[in-house]
Amino acid sequence: MKTHHATTLAIVVWYLMIPPIGADNKVDTHAPLSQWRRGVGFESEKDCDDSLKDAIQNPMTPAEYQAAAQATKKAKMKPLSMSEMTKRTAESQCVAADDPRLKAKVKK
Repeated sequence: MKTHHATTLAIVVWYLMIPPIGADNKVDTHAPLSQWRRGVGFESEKDCDDSLKDAIQNPMTPAEYQAAAQATKKAKMKPLSMSEMTKRTAESQCVAADDPRLKAKVKK
């Protein structure tokens, strides 16, 4: 008698993780990954990496920055400077959805 084993393909989603903004309105790259903002999801690490590389190589235009700053102000938040916005993009990371660093540590 033959036993058939079902093969399950595990699909891992990759997220573009964006560093948080500290109280000083600066990018906080030292914050735990669990505190970073989950951006766009991708089906592969390569797709995520390609998207991040594109965002770094083609930074926001001054007009796009102004529109983003206006939207931030409308949301009653302080917009980042253009240099901090560029830094935030450059410091973003692609991370697998099952990465244990995404889970917040429980304090005992």
